[in-house]
Amino acid sequence: MGIERLILKGIQGVSSGEVFHINYGEVVNIGRGRKCEISYRNFKKYPHRLPKEQDLLAVSRKHLRISFYNSHSVELKDLSANGTYVNGKPIIKRIFITDIASTKTPYEIRLGPKETLLLLADHSQT
Repeated sequence: MGIERLILKGIQGVSSGEVFHINYGEVVNIGRGRKCEISYRNFKKYPHRLPKEQDLLAVSRKHLRISFYNSHSVELKDLSANGTYVNGKPIIKRIFITDIASTKTPYEIRLGPKETLLLLADHSQT
């Protein structure tokens, strides 16, 4: 049985406390850029003056693309120069998470040294 929605929760850094839903069929870009579907510029904790803090600057304008076009798997594509990590391992171009529908354990996504989010299936929708 597939899932219809993913949950992306910020747990560390400027993203802490932010929650997003990604619906089946959606492709979302995450980064500091205004044109990203999930833009750090819209986060409550984002400093609206250009930060000098290297941790936040390590998040690229377009950092990560999440494609949820298959109800059993998710594609994560690193678009950054600084790297994206899933459960502590670097993404080399792209990875596919094929057990997202069956696992209750969230995947930890890190952008730069501190920005950490959790990705998991929304089982309340099934």
